[in-house]
Amino acid sequence: MSDTMPENSQEQEENVLISLDIEEDKLFLLHFIIGTYFGPDLRKHHRPKQSAFQIQASKNLVVDDLSGSLMKRAELERVYYHILRNVDPSLIMKSKKLREYFNGKRNVSNRDYPFFADLFPRKLHPETHVRHKFKFIRSIMFINDPDTSCMREECVTRFKRLTGLDSFALSLSVDITEANGVVAANEVKDEIDEGVEPCLEVPITCAGNDNAGTCISGEESDVAAKPEVTSEAQGGLMVGLMDIGECDDAYLFRVSLPGVNRDERDFSCELEDNGKVLVRGVTTTGEKQVQRYSQVFEMQTRNLCQPGHFSVSFHLPGPVHPQEFSGNFGMDGILEGIVMKNLQKQTV
Repeated sequence: MSDTMPENSQEQEENVLISLDIEEDKLFLLHFIIGTYFGPDLRKHHRPKQSAFQIQASKNLVVDDLSGSLMKRAELERVYYHILRNVDPSLIMKSKKLREYFNGKRNVSNRDYPFFADLFPRKLHPETHVRHKFKFIRSIMFINDPDTSCMREECVTRFKRLTGLDSFALSLSVDITEANGVVAANEVKDEIDEGVEPCLEVPITCAGNDNAGTCISGEESDVAAKPEVTSEAQGGLMVGLMDIGECDDAYLFRVSLPGVNRDERDFSCELEDNGKVLVRGVTTTGEKQVQRYSQVFEMQTRNLCQPGHFSVSFHLPGPVHPQEFSGNFGMDGILEGIVMKNLQKQTV
């Protein structure tokens, strides 16, 4: 018996391999990462995890198997930026193009442009808004050590060449909200389970309300680099030290928030059209007593910021598009945000 595979069998196996004929490198990287590191979240957990590309190649997705879990869209973006953290900046999608990838719809002008919906059809993975702020996608899971055997070798080689990565394994975890008790029919409960602390930064969103962001006390300053901080806390290191950066089409800001609760129910970051940024939250350090499990510690020094509500407000150098804002509040206590400039208002 011959050990060689019949020619028609070889052709059949080759036909299931995924090929990404995307000329632009940064678009190729985006689509490759989303299709490789994410896949449908299935109810039957004993089945091996399969990426979106594996599902496309095998065509074995059963719609009834979808779990109904929720993942913040910002988590997908965090994985994307993490993988490309050491690449040439020209290979990274700008925020506007990234949103077009997630939100875009196919038409005559972009029929050859890959979209997120090509991997995760909206009918199966609808996007849901919680408290009108956080965008969640239904029934998606993260795969930290994906199987790329469904991809053509030239695609895998191209990814490794562009990223400089030898291995596909990532030491990351992504927060997923289970469907049980949270999702009912087509509505999402406002209270989201925060029991599992994600390793990735907590994503922050903005509110482009014209009336949002009034300072609690004091006069507003028009100087972009001078933040205005109000706090119930007395003594200790104050929150609110910040830096501002600028490029041709966007502003970047970083705010130091030591000891601030990262829970979404206590923390908010809002932007206005005129470039005003308002951060509100609660500090949790500086207590007289700290309890850890069965032990109670009487604090001998209290140099950190005292517990209480606070707000930080400042102005960016020019007008912005509040709806085109992405940010994250890292576990290092630094809030970092990037918002696109409103260049039309600046030229008026």
